[in-house]
Amino acid sequence: MVDERVVSWLRRRSGLVDVVLAATLLAGCVLCGILVGADVDYFVLSAVVLGPLAIRRRWPEGAAVGVAVGAFVQWVLIRDSTGALPADIAVPIAVYTLAAYGRGYSSRIGLAGGLIGAVLGGWSWPQLPMPVLAHVIVGAGLASTVLAAWLGGAWQRARRGELLALAERAELLERTRDQGMRLAVLSERTRIARDIHDILAHSLSVIVAQSDGGRYAAAREPRAAIDALTAIGEHGRRALVETRRAIGVLRADVQPETSPSPGFADIPRLVGDLRDAGLPVELALDVPEGIAEGIGLVVYRIVQEGLTNVVKHAGAGARAQVSIIQHEGWLSIGIDDNGNGSSVSNSPGYGLRGMRERVASHGGDIELRRKPDGHLLVARIPVRIEE
Repeated sequence: MVDERVVSWLRRRSGLVDVVLAATLLAGCVLCGILVGADVDYFVLSAVVLGPLAIRRRWPEGAAVGVAVGAFVQWVLIRDSTGALPADIAVPIAVYTLAAYGRGYSSRIGLAGGLIGAVLGGWSWPQLPMPVLAHVIVGAGLASTVLAAWLGGAWQRARRGELLALAERAELLERTRDQGMRLAVLSERTRIARDIHDILAHSLSVIVAQSDGGRYAAAREPRAAIDALTAIGEHGRRALVETRRAIGVLRADVQPETSPSPGFADIPRLVGDLRDAGLPVELALDVPEGIAEGIGLVVYRIVQEGLTNVVKHAGAGARAQVSIIQHEGWLSIGIDDNGNGSSVSNSPGYGLRGMRERVASHGGDIELRRKPDGHLLVARIPVRIEE
């Protein structure tokens, strides 16, 4: 942890680090010059060659040009006298910097310039009378130093690129995870809102119809009023159970309802409730066994919402026909009414939107058509019979 903090601190202050590096190298060269009694040219050329390193990461190309110019001036002026200087360490550092931080073309130019400098150095040094092989060895040593510096800088660039790519990938994965969580929350909220709408809209419609009928029958047929109140109580309790099941997943401290979700077997009871509430409904149910339970819940909700709309919008004296038939891999649900539909809105409400979402989740489609004598709701869902 301490090493990571130190590295992070140094990375944030790269300009200061470069200045300190250049100053430290120059101080070492000055100390060496004092110890050996070097002349003024030594100190001036050392400062000229090492000075550009102070900006090597802020301006890699400019620093490399400065080092190259200083080294070439040194080679021209003192190659036959002093020769190489300790400050020449700046050349491989400049090559490394170009490879690590410079542009692609400048990195290659820096490598070529460094190799040319190695050839010039091998040509001039050693200054003592030596065979050609000695100059070749010196030149090869200088060239290998330059090449090693360039490879080290290229490796540093590649490593930095990999770390950047990993950081971007981690950030992308985090954003994807957060987005997936938000989508999951939105999907769950939509599902709960859809279920609550279907449950409450149907139950309240039946309760309203039963209460209206009970109020009119109370004076003449007390028994009918009692039956209406009984039906209202049953629907209210059933709506509470289904509502608790729908929202139970939202609270960790509430045990979700374990009763099975409604399906095909509950559709006759649903139709019977509407008949008791005063809506004449005919049911044609021809569904083989083996259809997935999720499809049964979707069909139940479609019939529930469709009949609820008939109660709310079809008007007095309306009749409805419900047909659920499986044929050639498709389950067809039709809800036909002969009401006037005078109170139907031109824009789709939450109920129709919820039905479309349910059907679309299983790859089906749904359509609500106006007729001269009412409306026809048709939904088609692809099904596969499980053996």
